[in-house]
Amino acid sequence: MEQLGSLPMPALITFGAVLAVIFGVRYFGLWQGQQHAPASSAASAQVAAVIVDPTALNKATAALEAHTAALHKIIFVGEEMSRQSDHLADELGRVREELRIQREIRRQA
Repeated sequence: MEQLGSLPMPALITFGAVLAVIFGVRYFGLWQGQQHAPASSAASAQVAAVIVDPTALNKATAALEAHTAALHKIIFVGEEMSRQSDHLADELGRVREELRIQREIRRQA
């Protein structure tokens, strides 16, 4: 308290204004929170419906599991395609080398 009394007048006014802003923001935040209580929102009604009737949650879980399985299949197919492309590139490299060898043999003959 003694330290506050030793502050110059502009610092005291600024300190008071900052405290007023802090308390005002807190008060208006609480007021806004009371106006938008969870009981009055549509989202909380949907959550309550899922809690009461879990069939929608079970259906969503089954759909997500099917989606995950499909993604695993897609990943497997993509990896297999990548392996096949690598194999094809190796084979094309060998064919290219064979053609080069054939060309060199023709030149020498």
